[in-house]
Amino acid sequence: MGDTGTTAIARLKKTQVERLLADYDADPVAALSAALRIVLDMPDAEWAALLASTPLDATRRRLLIESDESSLDQLAAELNERRDLIR
Repeated sequence: MGDTGTTAIARLKKTQVERLLADYDADPVAALSAALRIVLDMPDAEWAALLASTPLDATRRRLLIESDESSLDQLAAELNERRDLIR
């Protein structure tokens, strides 16, 4: 548990982060989906279900569903830097 009462769900390995970054430009949603499936331990989930299971706020989830480029970039950067999501 972290200081805020949150727990990490799972962490991406270096090779998984490298795959995210390699695939991101061609298809950001597919690359992020693959990473979130690992982080959230939801191997068969689709984009909307993955986002609904994240600890992200509703506004941020909406922007990601709408494929807002800045929001997609921000999530990719977070997964690259932290390799997880905190719940």
